[in-house]
Amino acid sequence: MRIVMYREGIHRTAYHIHGECPALTGKRDTCDKWAAVPEEEAQRLGLVPCSRCAA
Repeated sequence: MRIVMYREGIHRTAYHIHGECPALTGKRDTCDKWAAVPEEEAQRLGLVPCSRCAA
């Protein structure tokens, strides 16, 4: 079971495997809160793998 991260909020669409991913950590002026869950839970939330860090 792998733990993944995602941005909190209504505009989230992807989960990230690497915490340094620019798609996760960028744009801190619009979102500075993240959550971590098991990958299976992220998929249940409707999130898809990030095309940058999960490729």
